[in-house]
Amino acid sequence: MDRYKTLRDVRYQNGNLTQKEIAEKIGISIGAYNLIESGKRHGSTRTWARIQSLFGLTDAEVWKMQSNKAYKKEG
Repeated sequence: MDRYKTLRDVRYQNGNLTQKEIAEKIGISIGAYNLIESGKRHGSTRTWARIQSLFGLTDAEVWKMQSNKAYKKEG
């Protein structure tokens, strides 16, 4: 079973960090992080690698989060 379904789940289940705290830890603006978490922006490979490292996510977990409908732009 998957530990996390969305990036928001990761944030809440790992100490309930704020978006600002995560953005600072991975070296992006809070606005950029907010767009990634809300699915309005995909985020670079480097950004996802930093998120993966910060939370100890597996490649499969990151891939599933990126593939999740919540992370696909509707149009």
